[in-house]
Amino acid sequence: MLPAPRNPRLALFGAGPIGQAFARQFALLPFQVEAYDGRDAMAAHATILSDDDMVEVAACLEPGDFALIATHSHELDYRLATTILSAGAARFCGMVGSRRKVAEALEVLAANGLSEAQIAGLAAPLGVPGLHGKAPEVIALSAAAQVMGVVLADAAPDA
Repeated sequence: MLPAPRNPRLALFGAGPIGQAFARQFALLPFQVEAYDGRDAMAAHATILSDDDMVEVAACLEPGDFALIATHSHELDYRLATTILSAGAARFCGMVGSRRKVAEALEVLAANGLSEAQIAGLAAPLGVPGLHGKAPEVIALSAAAQVMGVVLADAAPDA
């Protein structure tokens, strides 16, 4: 008998209120959830790593992995997004952010030498159109709907 396929890996970068809501929401879905944060106060919710080590984790994502970025630092978010999109292995890279933050992120990604095609791989702002709000639970629900849309499209017979 063949082993069951593994659930896709979901790397969460950031374990603040939104990251915690992501972890709760995705725990209900078929994902292997891993959360990372650089702040000791988040130890109950994530593996604590330095910013550089989080970037290294991002660089090591494998084909089929998913990544959601919601750290406490815009600079770190941009470093993570640059690394994930440059490596090109992750199936999905999403980042939480306002329109202003997303516009700034796109400028940073271009300045970091990413191509238009690579930049287009960033789902930001994260979530499905029409399902938005500021509450972490709403952001997590919208992100989960978007990510599950990708998973289901990949599993479709014509995919």
